[in-house]
Amino acid sequence: MKLFLLLLVSLTLIFSSCGGAPEWRDEQKTNFLRSCRREAGYEKKDKCTPLAVEITERVASGSSQSCLLNEAFKIAIAIDESQEVVARQNFDKC
Repeated sequence: MKLFLLLLVSLTLIFSSCGGAPEWRDEQKTNFLRSCRREAGYEKKDKCTPLAVEITERVASGSSQSCLLNEAFKIAIAIDESQEVVARQNFDKC
C-alpha cells in the first residue's frame, strides 16, 4: 500500500508539473499504463487499457486528470467488487 501511495504521489507531481495542460499526452498514457499494469497484477491488468482510453476522453472534455488517475488506480487494484464500484462512481464524478 505504501508503494501505491508513493507511486500515486509521484504521478500526481509529474502530471501536475505539466502546467495543467488539458491534453493527455502519449507519454502520460504510457506511464499510466505501465504503472497500472504493474500495480494491478496479472489477473487485473486488462482493466488498464480501457481506463486509459476513458481518461483520454475525459481529459479532452475538461475533467480533472489527477482525479481520474487516482480513481483509475483504485479501480485497477480493487480487491473486491464493492471497492471497484465505489472507485468507479468516484471516477465518474471527476
